[in-house]
Amino acid sequence: MILLDGNSQRSEGVELSLSGQLTQAWQVIASYALQKAEITRDIPGGRKGAELAQTPEQAIGLWNRYDFSPNWGVGLGAIYRDNSFASISNAVTLKSYTRYDGAVYYAVNDHIDLQLNVENLFNKKYFPSAHSDTNITPGAPRAFYLSANFKF
Repeated sequence: MILLDGNSQRSEGVELSLSGQLTQAWQVIASYALQKAEITRDIPGGRKGAELAQTPEQAIGLWNRYDFSPNWGVGLGAIYRDNSFASISNAVTLKSYTRYDGAVYYAVNDHIDLQLNVENLFNKKYFPSAHSDTNITPGAPRAFYLSANFKF
């Protein structure tokens, strides 16, 4: 692993997020990030002007929750991540991807809430990160998470 000091890299960009309720039952959270991250001088493994590893130019997130009743609700969201490079060599590209997630919410009573989350609803194959140009990590397959929240 090559560690970069503050004089060898620069990242500039903007991140925006917006959240609110469109109706009494419908909540939305949206985010957008635009960034340019680059090597500012020649270093071992990377040349001046190369993009920083695993830094997509654009990333977008959207989450919706709709409550059908005081007890039941569902959520659906998407995460988009632009192409990025596996390392500062800029030799291997991690392709852009969009992953969809979902959730079901159930309020048992005023003190207990249950939530089932499904990550990667469509079981899409994607590669979000890498340790090097030859050690690329696949994204998690479809996964289910059940949680209970207790209020006292």
